Amino acid sequence: NTKNFTWTVNANITWYKNILAKLPQQRKNETIDGVKGYSSGNFFFGQGEPLYTYKKYKYAGPDPENGQALYYKRVKDENGKETLEKTTYDKLGTSDYFLCGTALPSAYGGFGTSLEAFGFDLSLDFNYSLGGQFYDSMYAMFMDSPKSNSRGQNWHADILKAWTPENKNTNVPRLQYADQYTASASDRFLTSSSYLSLQNINFGYTLPSKITERAFISKVRIYFAAENVWLWAKRQGTDPRQSMTGVAGSDTNANINNTYYSPIRTLSGGIQVTF
Repeated sequence: NTKNFTWTVNANITWYKNILAKLPQQRKNETIDGVKGYSSGNFFFGQGEPLYTYKKYKYAGPDPENGQALYYKRVKDENGKETLEKTTYDKLGTSDYFLCGTALPSAYGGFGTSLEAFGFDLSLDFNYSLGGQFYDSMYAMFMDSPKSNSRGQNWHADILKAWTPENKNTNVPRLQYADQYTASASDRFLTSSSYLSLQNINFGYTLPSKITERAFISKVRIYFAAENVWLWAKRQGTDPRQSMTGVAGSDTNANINNTYYSPIRTLSGGIQVTF
């Protein structure tokens, strides 16, 4: 803070850790990764685990020989030791699910700054969230193989990375007509919920008091403001701010998707006159 210059910075952060401390015995009807609990929609509620922990099959990438989507299957040897092998989706069972992290962020908050100098003022405010993930069902739909009812359906640009005999070094399986397992539900479509958003910009200029006082005006400020300016997130076009639990609305089987509009960007300007 000097005679002609003022700079202000602010920041806040919220972080927390939660676990499901105890479950009644009748709720421990399923075991995944050695954790006992129960399933509900996309989630597994296990004792000692965070809330909204995802229960999914694990994607293993495309078969290098034919490009078919592969997934990890649990297999026990003659000594009862568990190992993982790659197989197709139709050969997976209820024992092949994995715990795949939580939908809840590790931390979230905001920060901002403001500058004032020689009558000019500028302020910026940001929000952010770190950690957590959501199941991107819309991306899964746009990465699926064509079927008899697919006419008019769009694809994501990532479909250009699909496996071909000339493009084997990829994580996207082949594009094969009527292949019903190309985009099956798995951790492949769990997407980071971390984001950074520029919430608002405010820029203005206040006329010198020696000018405004001649007109018996205390203050005149000309300004420009922008709200909901920009969002940086893992998946362009999808807004992870829709839900902290990785789902839309109150339906635990629903998912965040790009059919929900983000807050509308608003641009405005004006003149503030104080008498």
